[in-house]
Amino acid sequence: MNVIRFAINRKTSISMLFLGLSLLGAISYKHLRLELVPDVEFPFLIVQVTSLREVNPEYMERQAIIPLEGVIGTLEGISSMESSAEQRRGTIYVYFNRSVNLEYAYLKLYERVRELIPSLSEEFTVRVVKIDTERLSNMFMRLQVRGSGGLERVRAVVEKYILQELESIDGISHVELTGGREKAVEIIVDNEAAQAYNITPARIRSLIRANTSRKTFVGYAYEKDKHYFVNLKSDYTEVSDLENIVVDPETPVLLKDIATVTFGLKEETSLSRVNGKDAVTLQLVRGANANLIELSHIVRETIERLNRELGYQDIEIVIQNDTAEQMERNIDLIMELALVGGLLAVLVLWFFLRNVHLVLIVLLSIPVSILISFNFFYAFGITLNSLTLVGMVLAVGMLLDNSVVVLENIYRHISLNKDRTAAVIQGTREVWRSILAATLTTITVFLPFVFSSDYLIKTIGRHISVSIISTLLVSLFAALGLIPMITHSMLGRVKQKQGSFNRVSQKNRLVQVYTLFLKSAMRFPARTVAAVVAAFFLSLVLCMALGLDVPREVELKEFNLYVSLPRGSTLEHTDEVVS
Repeated sequence: MNVIRFAINRKTSISMLFLGLSLLGAISYKHLRLELVPDVEFPFLIVQVTSLREVNPEYMERQAIIPLEGVIGTLEGISSMESSAEQRRGTIYVYFNRSVNLEYAYLKLYERVRELIPSLSEEFTVRVVKIDTERLSNMFMRLQVRGSGGLERVRAVVEKYILQELESIDGISHVELTGGREKAVEIIVDNEAAQAYNITPARIRSLIRANTSRKTFVGYAYEKDKHYFVNLKSDYTEVSDLENIVVDPETPVLLKDIATVTFGLKEETSLSRVNGKDAVTLQLVRGANANLIELSHIVRETIERLNRELGYQDIEIVIQNDTAEQMERNIDLIMELALVGGLLAVLVLWFFLRNVHLVLIVLLSIPVSILISFNFFYAFGITLNSLTLVGMVLAVGMLLDNSVVVLENIYRHISLNKDRTAAVIQGTREVWRSILAATLTTITVFLPFVFSSDYLIKTIGRHISVSIISTLLVSLFAALGLIPMITHSMLGRVKQKQGSFNRVSQKNRLVQVYTLFLKSAMRFPARTVAAVVAAFFLSLVLCMALGLDVPREVELKEFNLYVSLPRGSTLEHTDEVVS
């Protein structure tokens, strides 16, 4: 076989090829995103309607749901709509066809809904929601800051000392703070003045939104070896900016003429205490290209330093949730499985080959296959997540097969006292079709998932399939190129005496047991088939029996207690009761 002859004659070229691809795979691994779950774009959008007071669901449907369904139905690419109405909330699910660009559909839907909002009753608030799993996966760590002295003091310490430290970490997009009283601007409308000019609160809200804009990317700024993203923001910075909004251009009437604009603190709607101490929550959101595990380690170091510095103020930062921990556990599990599998392979191969050099050759295919497969991950835009790690766990158990088959057949020819070149070429030539067929058979099982049109199957199947297929393909090329080359080189340094490559003795107990079963199966084929069929159905019965949900008493580590007070109870009264 010309490929095998080329591999053993051009050892330097083959070595550099696999070494280069492995180093490139290590670089690709550094650039792969680490996340708990892959990004999923659901083919639907949600329009939510909320009411300031409890209303009859039929009123909600007639006054809000039906008008919204009317304007939503004019959009292109909608496959179906589902709506529901409750006393305080109404929901419309808008499902789109597979060919629709969901980002563009979201913008069009938002425009249509915004045009309808002024005509709806003032008691309704409408918003368009797009489920963004990428944003959920980017929210990688939740912190809780606990302290004494009241909730406002804890929040003030967080805003003064902690927020800036966390936001300055490279890789964190922004930090969301919840708890305590937030700074806010209140606009109290004079109803008589507003009615005199025929100005509704809905018009005031739309004018305030129209005079501000979302963050817009405008370019880059460069400084030495760094580049920065430049975004344009149009926010209100002074109360006077709001007061001078023109609400009626004909007269003209300014907002301050019909309303009072004040700056202060929002009314508290919730309280949080842990072990008797007031607490606020911080949600860390990472950037799109940040390495999850490395960023988690940096944040933990920063938290330890802040706890030391703020200890005298009785402030403590506690990590409530960190998705990087689970990701690290998954990676450690793969390493553990790979080591266990490699150890078992060493024992099995040593039992049959009794040659350390040849055993190490087979084990070399594990890191080579995994490293090179990372290049496929990077090329196809696959991230390292729970699904891809599961695929690699499955592939680790299968990638040794090709190398073992090739090496065992080469060993068989060597044991027949053949020349090492002839043994390597003939040993690989005899089995290459078999291992190619076996590898392609496994690949064809997972390949259809890559081209599935269903968004859920495609998301789950694509990540698992790419990880398995890429690893197996690399292991196939390693078995047909790297293994023959290393074996040929190794055999040149080892004396080919009979003691180095002894066949397994027929007096071996395991060989005798296997021979007995083999002879029995060939002598009684009908009984063998019947026994296999019986074992198959027995295994089905066992699987069904084990799969039954048998209720068991589970020891819980925590429980939740919900206290509902009479309607109209204030937050202060609720706090007293709970305390």
